Amino acid sequence: MNFEELDQFLRAHDAIEKQQRINHRNINDIKVHRQQDKVIMPDAPFFSQNDIFINKHHRFAEMPTHTHQFIELNYIYSGTSKQIINGKEYIFTQGQFCLFDQHTSHSIAAMGENDILLNIIFRSETVKTTFIKTLESNKSIVSDFLLSAALSSSTKDHFIRFDAQNNDHLQLVMKLIFIEFFDPKDYSNEMINHYLAVIFMELARVFHENKEYQTRTSENATLFPMLEYIENNYKTLTLAEMATHFGFNKNYLSNKLRKETGKTLTDLISQQKLHHATHLLLYTDNKLEDIAEEAGYGSPSFFFKQFKHHYHMTPKQFREQNR
Repeated sequence: MNFEELDQFLRAHDAIEKQQRINHRNINDIKVHRQQDKVIMPDAPFFSQNDIFINKHHRFAEMPTHTHQFIELNYIYSGTSKQIINGKEYIFTQGQFCLFDQHTSHSIAAMGENDILLNIIFRSETVKTTFIKTLESNKSIVSDFLLSAALSSSTKDHFIRFDAQNNDHLQLVMKLIFIEFFDPKDYSNEMINHYLAVIFMELARVFHENKEYQTRTSENATLFPMLEYIENNYKTLTLAEMATHFGFNKNYLSNKLRKETGKTLTDLISQQKLHHATHLLLYTDNKLEDIAEEAGYGSPSFFFKQFKHHYHMTPKQFREQNR
């Protein structure tokens, strides 16, 4: 299957679409569970061959409000998709993604001829996750704050929107993973798993670089320059120096950081040191003493103590278990 054949395959009417085009009523191709007024999509039918399953959303009829027992990544291959997520309307356009955690309530309006939505679904334990682990590989206090803001909810109804329509590399990889799934060959499962890792790395990049989203998640857009300033200067940074740089008094700056991140400047600096240390542990062969110094710790013993307190293992154990 090449790209042209993939496009023809996705635009062709499947059996359910042919029926829905006539009667405009939703037809479920799997048995759903019902709890009171909720429709729940079970995970059992999808994972007989692999921990990843891909399917095309059936057009021409509304998909009623439902939740999932799995994690789902929506991708708009063509056209648009109007969805109601947790009671609020969203419009997704070609090239955009939406990652739904388990139990997130959403409905999908009837989609037209040119509207192609594909779902990549995962066992919850498989991803809970690949996206977070991908962020770990280049983690920072900015990505910490973004992930916390995106996934904050007392009811655990989580979703993240990715405006990735201009990421040509990601759009290409999506076509490649679809070809491997819909036209499987030798090693297709392995290829799908590797493509998925690339997809999540690209989504993590989109997530981190999405300045519009960052502004929406903060009451004041100056927070992100502050967090980035801490990342770049954490080894020697003081509250007084940072207050002078941003033109605030120390008390105001300290209160602002605590209010918007839940952490003090000292906490954020300690967090960034640990992130840098874990990166060095995973991607270099540097001695532990050298990593302690490079990460900004005054002594190896203090580094070991802080690391074990946070990760519940020694730096050596962390390196052995994660490389």
